[in-house]
Amino acid sequence: MNDLQSSRAVAHIARNIIKKVSTAPPNYLEIFIRWRDVIGEHVASICVPHKVVNMGNDKILVLKTIKGRGLQIQHEGLRILNSVNKFLKKKTFSKIRVFQTEAIEF
Repeated sequence: MNDLQSSRAVAHIARNIIKKVSTAPPNYLEIFIRWRDVIGEHVASICVPHKVVNMGNDKILVLKTIKGRGLQIQHEGLRILNSVNKFLKKKTFSKIRVFQTEAIEF
């Protein structure tokens, strides 16, 4: 990969992050930015926050994971939920949803 391709890849990643978090409240932005710190290296290497969904009184954190890892992330769901809520210093999210994809983008 040459320098031009590298800079285009970085620009693409930056645009995706800005697009995903621009509609989220400010404290949610920190989850996207500091995901590895919030959740830990192991889990962060196989899933990323995708979006926040409001369903009635529930706020749902939607996670995107690598194909074949959905069950593992669901198994870790309560720990992920507790870590995110602890980071936000209040019980913000009541549920997580997981969907699988070929690759995840940070």
